[in-house]
Amino acid sequence: MQRMGMVIGIAPEHIAEYKRLHAAVWPAVLARLAASGIRNYSIFLREPENLLFGCWEYHGSDYKADMAAIAADAETRRWWTFCSP
Repeated sequence: MQRMGMVIGIAPEHIAEYKRLHAAVWPAVLARLAASGIRNYSIFLREPENLLFGCWEYHGSDYKADMAAIAADAETRRWWTFCSP
């Protein structure tokens, strides 16, 4: 298992929509993450700095292939049209 993380900024005008979407993440997106070895994924919003801190555990043996599978997933790609930074 590997612990991983990220920090990205979010524009203030996108915060309300971000919160709305992440209050109910689409089941297919969550299923794809789980199938690719992602567990215990959390994202925290720090305001007023408008920074997103993400952390997760990767339980797999080929991170590059698992991330490619996530990126190739149609429902995840649709989710990203709303959530990409």
